[in-house]
Amino acid sequence: MSLSLTLLLFILVSTVSVTSTQRNLSPAAENKGVWCVANNKATDEQLQANIDWCCSYEGGFRDCTPINPGGVCYEPNTLRDHASYVMNLYYQNLGSTKDQCTFNGTGTQVRKDPSHGACIFISY
Repeated sequence: MSLSLTLLLFILVSTVSVTSTQRNLSPAAENKGVWCVANNKATDEQLQANIDWCCSYEGGFRDCTPINPGGVCYEPNTLRDHASYVMNLYYQNLGSTKDQCTFNGTGTQVRKDPSHGACIFISY
């Protein structure tokens, strides 16, 4: 086998191995950075409005099925938890800037991953 063919084979095998290892990481292990969640000052009415807007056509129609009954982020079944999940989707999908997390004063950026159990809050 020639040196260049051996080198090519080594690179190919190494790439497949690294890719396979990366795919075996849990989604939570791949998270890094900053998340957007509902702050403690937000009222139930404001949190519901955030959910309604983020899950609407105008808000970009985020995938809100995880916060519906039976979804991986349904429990705990609180407005604050559900709003935090969809607010973070909005924030992450629109560039993760501080402005994308204001939500009229109801959002805050955090560095501690709010994921819990099977409910994974993405972070890019």
